[in-house]
Amino acid sequence: MTEPGSCCQARWSAVRAALKVGLPALCKISAVIAITLCLLPAHVPAKAQPVAIELVLAVDTSASVDDPEYALQMRGIASALESSEIIQAIGQHKNGVAIALLQWSGGLLGNIAVDWTVVSSEASVRSLASRIVQAPRANTGNFTAISTAINRSVQMLENNAQVGDYRRIDISGDGRNNSGQDPLQARRAAIARGITINGLAILDGDAGLAAYYRANVTGGPGSFVISADDFDDFAKAMKRKLGRELSIQLSSGPEPGNRHAKR
Repeated sequence: MTEPGSCCQARWSAVRAALKVGLPALCKISAVIAITLCLLPAHVPAKAQPVAIELVLAVDTSASVDDPEYALQMRGIASALESSEIIQAIGQHKNGVAIALLQWSGGLLGNIAVDWTVVSSEASVRSLASRIVQAPRANTGNFTAISTAINRSVQMLENNAQVGDYRRIDISGDGRNNSGQDPLQARRAAIARGITINGLAILDGDAGLAAYYRANVTGGPGSFVISADDFDDFAKAMKRKLGRELSIQLSSGPEPGNRHAKR
C-alpha cells in the first residue's frame, strides 16, 4: 500500500513540473487537487459484513495444559461445532455467525490460530471445524493471563470485518489469573464496549474455578459459566456452552448496551 507521504510527494512533483512548462492556471487547480487527495484517509475500509453474532473462542494454551490436553480442546471444539444441534442453531441465524479461535497463555501472548470465519451452513461449519482441529499450538507460556485473553479478544472484535448484533467472548481454561493485569479491569473494559464474556472452567485440579470465573472473568448481559470436570469432559461442556451462546432464543432477547454496539 502506498504511504500517504509518498502519495503527496508524487502529486506535488506533478504540480512543480506543470509550473516549469508555464501552465499557471492548471497548476493552481492541480495544487488544490493534490492537497485534497493527501488529506483523504490512506485506506477506506469496505462495508462491514453483517452477522448475527461475533464469537471469539479463547483457549488456554499455558504450560498447565499439556499437548494431549491441547488436542482434546481442539477436537472438543470441532466436535461441538459439527454436532447437529449446533449446526442447526447456527443455521437459524439469518446472516450467519462469525467465529475466530484465539490461543492465550501468559504475558502479552495471544495467537490467532483461526482467523474470523463466517459460518451459516453445514458445509461452512464443517470446514471451520476441520481448520480448528488442525490448528498448531503456539505461544505456550508458563503463566496464565486471563486478562490477556480478554483484551486480545476485544481487539479482535473491534478490528474485524464483521458487525454483529451481539459480540461475545468464550474464555476456556484450567487455572486462575496469575500474570499481568487484574482480569476485573479487562472485564470492565469489555463490558463497557457492549461485549459479553462467557466462561468454560475446566475443574481438573481446581474445584473452585467456576466460582472464580463468575466473580472475576465472566460478565455482561446474559453471561454464564459452564464447568467441565476435566479435559476429557471438555467436548460435552463446549457443546452445552455453544448451544447457549448460539441459541436463537438467547440471541433474540434484549441485551442493553450490547446490541448494535458502537465500534
